[in-house]
Amino acid sequence: MQLITFSLLFSAIPLALAQYDYGSSGSTTTSAAASAQTSSAGPNHIVKVSNAAGDLTFSPNDFTAAVGDTVEFHFYGPKHSVAQSTFASPCNPANANAFFSGPITTSGTGVNPEIFTLNVTSTSAIWFYCAVPSHCEAGMAGVINAPTDGSKTLAMYQEAAKNASTVAPTKVQGLVQGSLSSSTSSSTSSASASASPTKNAGVEARGGVRWTALGLTGVVAAGFGGLII
Repeated sequence: MQLITFSLLFSAIPLALAQYDYGSSGSTTTSAAASAQTSSAGPNHIVKVSNAAGDLTFSPNDFTAAVGDTVEFHFYGPKHSVAQSTFASPCNPANANAFFSGPITTSGTGVNPEIFTLNVTSTSAIWFYCAVPSHCEAGMAGVINAPTDGSKTLAMYQEAAKNASTVAPTKVQGLVQGSLSSSTSSSTSSASASASPTKNAGVEARGGVRWTALGLTGVVAAGFGGLII
């Protein structure tokens, strides 16, 4: 009688372990770590080049961005551009490799479907201006990651720009050209992907195998107990 009781208890142990999913925490931790490593893209900053009222402004015109972030320029009418400059030479190209969108003409008061995106690869200050004649002199300029010590500010740049003469870069370069529709579609797709369940199919499969194996172990144990009796 004692042998029968011992056999039944022994056969129940694997089923109890399976019920509490014993030993599965390691797989869950690994899966979570892998998911964290796949997320590396930074946020996207949208800058309005002018606006529906036709103001000679960038909005925002002074902000910070980290390496890996993107800056998306949205154009309003009638005609504007965005070009890279330096603090020392307002309204002039930074160098031969300065980014430049080229002049973008927009009719009406709405936003142009054409956009240009800057990939941020450094935390150094990035000064930019509108290269349409007289726009930069009127204050249409901006900066990304201005020095925090106040030695070089956007207000200083704009003040110096009043006495400058706008020079446009010689070629369109350094920015990724796209459209508002594709940008919206991409953002929607990314949001949908991040909202989907993250349950790991491999873990589920291993869980099913574990249940089967433990169940078979219990049957073998019960049979072994019967032979002893």
